[in-house]
Amino acid sequence: MDIRQIEYFIAAAQRGNFTKAAEDLFITRQALSKAVRNLEHETGLTLMDNKDGRLELTAEGRMLFDDAEPVVAAYRNLEERYANTVKHPPVRQTLAVSMAHGTAQSMPRNTIDAFCMDHPDVLLSVEEVTTEAALGMARSGESDISLVGSTPPYLGGFDLMLVVETGTYVFVPRESPLAARKRLAAADIEGQPFVTFGKRNHLHRFFVETCEAAGVKPNIIMTTSDAHLLVRTAEQQQACYFGFPLHIELVESPTHVLVPLDLNTETVFGTYAVKRQGAALSSSARAFWDFLAKVQEGMGKEDGPRPSRRARAVARAPVNPSAEVQEPLRGRQRT
Repeated sequence: MDIRQIEYFIAAAQRGNFTKAAEDLFITRQALSKAVRNLEHETGLTLMDNKDGRLELTAEGRMLFDDAEPVVAAYRNLEERYANTVKHPPVRQTLAVSMAHGTAQSMPRNTIDAFCMDHPDVLLSVEEVTTEAALGMARSGESDISLVGSTPPYLGGFDLMLVVETGTYVFVPRESPLAARKRLAAADIEGQPFVTFGKRNHLHRFFVETCEAAGVKPNIIMTTSDAHLLVRTAEQQQACYFGFPLHIELVESPTHVLVPLDLNTETVFGTYAVKRQGAALSSSARAFWDFLAKVQEGMGKEDGPRPSRRARAVARAPVNPSAEVQEPLRGRQRT
């Protein structure tokens, strides 16, 4: 048991809600609930119950609260009294973000770095996971915000914001007659072999459902969650696979050509920022959400989003072409 755990427990008890208390403390909801659980484990007491969405103290929790509140108040008074004689490092706010595989490559280069440059007071934690895992983390509060490639019909129960309208693009083998086309329709890919990320991937699901609605049955020869295996198989089997649009970053593959695929649907496929519906955002999460809105506003402009001057310097820096995750999805850098 330490003073920080006690402070967190008191904040949660006073607010009656982990999310609101976490926002006050500038930490994630997950970190706060974990601290309270650890305190319960260390004391052997059940301190709180969740009743109808509100935290309520148990009898044991009330006893600890009454004993601990004056101790914490005295500790805070001690900190304030000696604040002028002891230099403390600035408190950094935490921000938990989960990103579906490949999402970072769909956005303007170094977007995350640009945010960090603009907000040095924020300790950013980014975890790359599957699409469904990213949505689950946003739903549970484990992530403040998740970034996924998807479309609104698949994102019920979330507040969402379109960050980048990626559309649907396909890497077509150069030897295929389709490689010379400026744009493809669903009927053009009838019988064409495809390698995709599988049914848990929202682009795969969107592609299959839209094609079937148009009376076209995709010829999917393999699915895999491994980006390297996907590209290697597509090259060996002369199959098609999905890529990112050219307005994000110029790419070139020695075996395939990137061609837009028009699925003739009003549903917008793209990279979306999502959070649990109705959930309040901490100040750091709100700053990130607002920053992503600027990214969306800046798409299509020469310089992309307009963060601060020093962040723009980072945003224009070249991408490392040897990054293992980036290269398979985008093809090889043009030289």
